[in-house]
Amino acid sequence: MNFCTRYQCNTCDTLIDCRIGMSNRDVQPFQFACPECSEQITFTLGLDNLEGAKEIKAFDALFTGDNHFVDLHLDFPVSFDKYVKGETAFMRVIGSIGEDSFYHLSSRLDALNRLGKHHRSLKRLISQYRQGNIKGFEKVLKSLTDLNFITIKSHKKQDFIAALYSVTSVISSPFTIHEHNKELSKGMPNLLFKLYTEHNENLSEFFDSLLNTGFLKTVHYDTISLYPRLINLELPLRPALYYDYIEEELGDVPARVSTQSFDTCNNTYKDLAEVYSRQLVLIAGLNNLIHRGNFNLFSDDVRFSKKTGKIIQAFSSLNNYANVDLGKKLFAIDESFFKFDENAIDNRLRNGIAHYKHEYNEVTQIITYSSAKEGLARDTTIDITFMEFLRKMLLLFREVHSLNHVIKALLFHVTLILKKDI
Repeated sequence: MNFCTRYQCNTCDTLIDCRIGMSNRDVQPFQFACPECSEQITFTLGLDNLEGAKEIKAFDALFTGDNHFVDLHLDFPVSFDKYVKGETAFMRVIGSIGEDSFYHLSSRLDALNRLGKHHRSLKRLISQYRQGNIKGFEKVLKSLTDLNFITIKSHKKQDFIAALYSVTSVISSPFTIHEHNKELSKGMPNLLFKLYTEHNENLSEFFDSLLNTGFLKTVHYDTISLYPRLINLELPLRPALYYDYIEEELGDVPARVSTQSFDTCNNTYKDLAEVYSRQLVLIAGLNNLIHRGNFNLFSDDVRFSKKTGKIIQAFSSLNNYANVDLGKKLFAIDESFFKFDENAIDNRLRNGIAHYKHEYNEVTQIITYSSAKEGLARDTTIDITFMEFLRKMLLLFREVHSLNHVIKALLFHVTLILKKDI
């Protein structure tokens, strides 16, 4: 269902014709910028909370093209094109991905609807786990009956961990690809058993380093803390799911996000990249064990400087590797057992956001950023759309979630095999 209305900007009096597509989300907040003056216009369907403009209820239909036109839909990307009768976001999506894919997409959006209602409880659930409060965790878990979490079998550590990963599995399900996660979840115990058999002494030293420094615990906690934050951003991320079903290049077709803005999402992207960078330390250590039987030993191609022939300090041990920048971390992992999604990793974007070297145009939804070290100047810049950014965030979260399965396997190994506390 769609309906058309007209707004007049409070700042510049510009008339804006607007077509709004209905979502099945209970609460439907919208946001867009005036095409002339960039005034933020926000409203929620069914509520009297319009800000930034006034609604012109008496106007002659249909839209003639004399005014600016804005298409809005919470669930799908919408174009910046001129108004065409009947070419709604819903019809374009059905036409491009077909009914079967649409129904699958709808099921994921429905899951987001359910999860979004419980954001505060999910955040509280993770908090109780981090505090080691099993009773508090169990109490919150029991209050979320409609999310189909497993119950805690006992208060043993392994059952506490299992219940947590039931939670992260459900939270991540609308965002991730189940087949990839299933393969990794099954493969990690086999990998650790192989290392336990072939390189037991060095594997034990690897775990000792993770436990004695507290690294495994902190990266575990930092990872699981991201899940409620993604649910908190389910509104802007919803239309990014559409691109799982098509081959369309995001950069070729500008697409509008109908709610919230870049400023609400950039810190989460930055933190995703930071946690991902720390997770890579675990992958590097395991990868070194697989290929060289020593978690500290990187390949000679990585360790030795091609100019001096000496060992590069950053790659002389896993501890030093932990301080390396994200881009160099990836380079140092040779023939990785974990298959990285190169589309998910944009170190330049991460640097641009982390160092506040970015600008956002609310009207065009274009992010302009610079990752180069240029002193006061920003001569070299890169443009991406807000939709591209959200897609990158979604793909990066999938990588973080996949690596969380590696963390899960390490936690169970510590608990069940090594019989140690984390």
